[in-house]
Parts: sequence; C-alpha cells; structure tokens
Amino acid sequence: MSAFLHSIGQSTGFQGETPLGPAKIAAPARAAVEGLRHTLPAALRRAVDAIPLLDRPRATRRLVRRMEAALGYTPNLRRPRTFNEHVAWKILNDRNPLIPLTTHKVTARDYVAAKGGTDLLLPLHGIWDRAEDIPWDDLPEQFALKGAHGWQMNLLVRDKSALDRAAATREAAAWLAEDHYRRTGEWGYCNLRPRLMAESLITGDRPSGVPEDFKFYVFRGRARLLSIHLDRGTEQYGYRFYTPDDLRPLPFMGGGWRGPVPYTPPPEARQLAAIASRLGEDFEFVRVDLYLAGGKPWFGELTHYPASACIRFPSLVQDRLMGDMWSGRI
Repeated sequence: MSAFLHSIGQSTGFQGETPLGPAKIAAPARAAVEGLRHTLPAALRRAVDAIPLLDRPRATRRLVRRMEAALGYTPNLRRPRTFNEHVAWKILNDRNPLIPLTTHKVTARDYVAAKGGTDLLLPLHGIWDRAEDIPWDDLPEQFALKGAHGWQMNLLVRDKSALDRAAATREAAAWLAEDHYRRTGEWGYCNLRPRLMAESLITGDRPSGVPEDFKFYVFRGRARLLSIHLDRGTEQYGYRFYTPDDLRPLPFMGGGWRGPVPYTPPPEARQLAAIASRLGEDFEFVRVDLYLAGGKPWFGELTHYPASACIRFPSLVQDRLMGDMWSGRI
C-alpha cells in the first residue's frame, strides 16, 4: 500500500508541482494496484501458514501432492492399503512418544541400550551443539560425523589428515540449521534438538570397504521383510529383498545388484531378525537398520517414515503386498 500511496503522491505533485491529469495519474495507480494483487495472496498464504489449527490439513495436502508426483497415483489416506499410504497415515496420525525419541540419533542410542542392545552401539566420540566446538584433533583417524536430528547428514571420514576441516565445519553448521519437520511435516522430527555426533566408522569385508546394510521391515514386533544393501555410495550399489529368518531371496520384490559378483548372505545374518524384532516391538511399524561387519552386528538407526512415503517400487503389486503386511492381511 505504501508503494501505491507513494506513486499517487508523485503523480499529484505533493512538492508544489502543478497537478497532473487523470490519464497520467491512472498509469502509476494501475501499476500499484497490480502489484498489490500479486503481493496480497503471498501475504495471505504466510498468514494462513501461521495458524496452528490448519497445520494438519496443510500437511495432508502437501503430503498428497508429494506422493502423487513421486508415485503416479492419488493416495487414500483415510483407508490406506499400500505401504506408502500406511507410511503417510503414520506421519499424520501416529503420536507414539517413542517415535521422536528413536528418531533423534542420540536418544535412539539410549533406547537401544534399554532394549539390551548396548553391544550393538558404535563407540561414541562426542556430541556437540555447535559445529565450531568439534575437537578435530581429539577424534580418531576414521569416524562418522552425523547430524543427530535429521537424515542425509553424514560425513564419513576415512583419513582425518586429508579432511578439509573448515569445509566440514561449514557443512556441519548447515546441518544444525536444518529443520526436517518444517520441510517434510514428519511428526517424528518436530522440535528435535539440533545436535552433532561422531561415532566410530565401521568398514565391511567387501572390496568397497562399505559394510553390508540390513534393513528389516518390522510390523508389530515381527520382522516380516528384509532388504540387504551392498556397496552403498559406489557404482556397484544394489539391493535385494529376502525373507528375514531363512534369508531366501525374493526376486519378485525387485531390486538387484549392479555388480557382477553374486551375493549370498553370511550365516551370521540369521541372528539379525531377532534383534530387529526386539528393537521394533514398541511400534506398529518401524524399519530397523543394522550393519554386519566382521560377523558382528551393529545398530544403524530406526526409520519410521521410509522415503517420506514416496518409495518408488518396481510395481504397485509390491507396494500393495507390503501394505498387506502392515495391515495384517498377510
């Protein structure tokens, strides 16, 4: 509005100039009104965004749009059937207080320890609230720096002497400014304390040096499905689904290895399903991520909202099948 008044003031000669005719007044007035027409909707949207009562419908609308773009179908969030629809329902409705506790990587360690899994926890080298407080000299030569309050916040350091500490500090500071709840609407991330942590870096027996990653889909305390991911972060990265107890491959579930060498899970992997079931028993669903290195299991994380309800399965059949596992149809 001030721009509108200013333009009128200039046109009418508030500084003692001779008033201009209606035609010359109309042009800047129209321009100012047009500017208001484009500005007010944005201002109204910001005002609406500040109303807590509208958080849920706004989050639902945003989630549906995101799923439609990723999956190619409109999700039914009132009567979920597919796995992605169930994950979306959990985002919007499940308020189990253990969800944020186990979403934060620091307090998740406490949860795992309380479940008798202290021996599963990677050695912890420090927790910090500010990136500039990281004592680089005190850290081991190899470690994993993580943002504890979100995902995709990992810096794997294999040779500390080659680390650009200034760049790592800037990256860690950027992590601390991230708010995944604001970005995704996933309740488990709401009001999590931004923190940094460093754990020991584990390496695998494969040529890539990356440990085998075992992701168990646990429904009501029972591991029903396992996906094994190999060589993450390399050109050979791939995954395949298995039955969790006897490790039989499920080729119809999609996935596969990009590398030329076939893979058979080691016998030690048979112990992991029981561990995953124990860690996931307090939730309707959670994905329990474990590592296997040198025959020893390690805890990775508990994932409540895989891919933010936007997993691109090879087919809708797989999406439905896993949804039926969730609902207990199978």
